[in-house]
Amino acid sequence: MHDMTSFALQVSGRVPGYRSFLAAQGASADLPFEQLPLTTKQNYLLDYPIEELCWDGSIGDCHLIGASSGFSKSGSVFWPKRPEDENRYLESLEGMLVQHYGIDRERTLILCCMALGTWFGGMAVTAALRVIAASGRLPITVCTPGLNLAEAVEIYARFYPNFSKILWITNPSNIGLITALLAKRGVTPPPGSCSFPVLGEYFSEACRETVARRYGHDPAAPFVLWTGYGSADTGDIAVETAPAIRLRKFFHHRPDLGRELFATEDTPMLLEVSPKVHLELVDGMIVVTKDQLVPLVRYNTGDLGGLLAKADLARLDGLPGELLHELPEQVLFVRGRAANAVIFYGTNLDVQEINRFFLDQPRDMAYSGLFTVKMVEEEGVACFDFTVLVEGEASDDLARRYREALLGYLIGRSREFETKYASLTRSTGCELIRLRVQELEGDKGAVKHRYILD
Repeated sequence: MHDMTSFALQVSGRVPGYRSFLAAQGASADLPFEQLPLTTKQNYLLDYPIEELCWDGSIGDCHLIGASSGFSKSGSVFWPKRPEDENRYLESLEGMLVQHYGIDRERTLILCCMALGTWFGGMAVTAALRVIAASGRLPITVCTPGLNLAEAVEIYARFYPNFSKILWITNPSNIGLITALLAKRGVTPPPGSCSFPVLGEYFSEACRETVARRYGHDPAAPFVLWTGYGSADTGDIAVETAPAIRLRKFFHHRPDLGRELFATEDTPMLLEVSPKVHLELVDGMIVVTKDQLVPLVRYNTGDLGGLLAKADLARLDGLPGELLHELPEQVLFVRGRAANAVIFYGTNLDVQEINRFFLDQPRDMAYSGLFTVKMVEEEGVACFDFTVLVEGEASDDLARRYREALLGYLIGRSREFETKYASLTRSTGCELIRLRVQELEGDKGAVKHRYILD
C-alpha cells in the first residue's frame, strides 16, 4: 500500500462508520494522513454496527464470519471476511511449511492443537491444511484434536512411528503442557522429529532455544518454534523469516547490545512486514492501515513495538554482512500487548478488569482492593495462583466463593477463555486457576496499586 491519503479518502467516501467516526472526532478526511485520528477497537470497531464498518455499508461478498479472541466488553467479536482478504493464504501457508519443514519430502503428521470453532487462527489453519492434505500432492496427514491435548498426545503416541516428522500447531504456552503429557505417558519423541509452528502469543528467544534442546534440535535452528503476527481484526501483519530470527538470536546472545537498542535484555519478536500493510509507530504503538472488508485507517493495535532500519543495523558491531544483506529494509519488532494483562495460555486477562470485578463483589466478601497473581509451573503445567487480600477473616469457604465468582466472570467475558479453560483442565487433570484468600496485613496498606502482578 502506497498512497495512504487517497486510501483514507476512499474509506471516508464508502464506509459509513468511518464517516461517522471522523465527524465524532471533529476531523475531516482531507487532513494530511498523519493527522487523521487513530481508530481503536474501543472507539471504532466496537462502537458501530459491523455492516457500517464494511465497504459501502454492507457485508457484500462476505464468504466467512469468524471470531476474534481476547477480552473485550462483549467477549468475542465477530468479523466478516471477503475472498480477497484470504486469497493466497493456502498457497502461502503451504509454501512456508514446505520451505521451513520439508513437508514435501518427508512423511509428516500435522496436529492442530488450538481453539477451533469460529476462532480465525484455528479455523483458517485447519481448513487450509485439510485442503492441502486432501489434494494428495504432499505426504502429509492432518489431525484436529483442538485443545484436547490429552487426545493429541494419545494420537501422537499411537501413530508417530509412521511419520518422519511431527508438526504441532498450537499456542506457545501449550508446548509445556504437551511436553508434560508426553512425559506422563512415558513417550520420548525421536530427536529432531517434533517442531512447533505456533500462533496466538509472544514467546522469548530463550523459549525457542529451550524447546529446540528439549526436542533434540540444534538450538540455532530457526523454525523449531515459528510464528507470525496479526489478529482477526487486522489479518496478517508480519511473519518471522530465517534472517529475522537470526537477527533476534544475534541480539539474544549479546544482551548488552539488546539492552542498548530495546531497553531490555529480553529481545522482542522480530518480523518481516507484509506488503499488504502500511505500518506506523505512534507513541511506541503499532498502528496499521489495511484494505480488507472492514478497512482500517490508522488502527492502533494496542501492541508495543518499533521498526529497525537496515541502515541503522549496518552500523552494529559484529553483525554478519551476509545476514545484513538478507534482511529487508525495515524489520518490525513487537514487544507484546501494551495493556497490563495475565497471559493465560495465549488469552489476555486484563488485571484492571479483574480488579474492578472484585470491587463489585458483595460487601461480606470484604475485598481490600488488592490481589496478587503468579504463574507457577508444576511438572511442566503452568497454573495461575491468585491471592485475594480481604479485610477480615480468611476462610476456605470465602476462597471457594471468590474462585467460583472469578471463573464465572472470566468464562462469561471471553469465549476463548471458556474453551481453553475447559479443554486444558480436562487434558491436564489440574485446576489451572487456583485461589486463596489472605487477611490484609498492616504493612500492605501502603501499597499504591490496587492489584499486584508478580
